[in-house]
Amino acid sequence: MIVIPARNEAPRIGGVVAGLRALYPDVPIVVVENGSADRTAHEAALAGARVLHSARGYARALRTGFIHALRSGAPWIVQMDGDGQHPPASVAPLREALATADLVVGSRFVAEPGYAVPTDRRVAIHALGRWASVCAGQPLRDVTSGYRAWRPDALAMMVADYPEDVADANVLVRAVKRGLVVREMAVPMAERSGGVSMHTPASGFRFALRMAVLTGWEAVREQQSVRIAPGSFDGSGA
Repeated sequence: MIVIPARNEAPRIGGVVAGLRALYPDVPIVVVENGSADRTAHEAALAGARVLHSARGYARALRTGFIHALRSGAPWIVQMDGDGQHPPASVAPLREALATADLVVGSRFVAEPGYAVPTDRRVAIHALGRWASVCAGQPLRDVTSGYRAWRPDALAMMVADYPEDVADANVLVRAVKRGLVVREMAVPMAERSGGVSMHTPASGFRFALRMAVLTGWEAVREQQSVRIAPGSFDGSGA
């Protein structure tokens, strides 16, 4: 199953869903609309996606989609953005990489990113990646990539207490600390074609600082807590 959180992506979401359906006609596509002021939900449904709604926020949208995927018995789950940056053709290799990992991250920094990542964002992501690597105890590079593939049993370990606010580097650290095998693979991505990214230059420093704090907290939190057993998701709550 493919899960796409989307807010105010009406000009782009239809093309994203159509591209996925052309390549994977038998794979369910779920778009989780979260607080849009435009026709995101309408365009997603028109293109053939199932549309769910969540409270506003990227992490809340992901959790809503993940719970739906687990309840549906999806054999694998790929999360991707609705802004057109993530190439649909990479769903298949991400999914296949789950043969040797619990969580696979589509990374711009294992090889060439595919577009010129703005310098301020590249510096911030690399710095956050180094900090997340220290917290996790393993190298992590593209810690803000929203292109990820999950094994359902691994996702079940995470979804019950999935972060309510932001879900980037902190989720990767939590996954590693809970014993999941996390790997990255190169995925060349496209530059966003329009709309407003949640990582803007104006808010980038504040976001990076906040994410660094949350990422550090995950390392402390998981070290102090009892590891949750695989398959602990019981299907309750959304």
